[in-house]
Amino acid sequence: MEPDHLGLREITALVERGALRPVIDTAVPLAEAARAYEIGERGRTTGKIVLTVV
Repeated sequence: MEPDHLGLREITALVERGALRPVIDTAVPLAEAARAYEIGERGRTTGKIVLTVV
């Protein structure tokens, strides 16, 4: 697989315009990564599970 520079530029433009935004279901501190994994294993999330680093 080769990098698709044009595609990456198009995605960047969408993000910068606010037309593409990630949906975050849960934010969990890095120290609780095991809990984040368990949440993901349930299969009931409606977005991404984010690990926060403080």
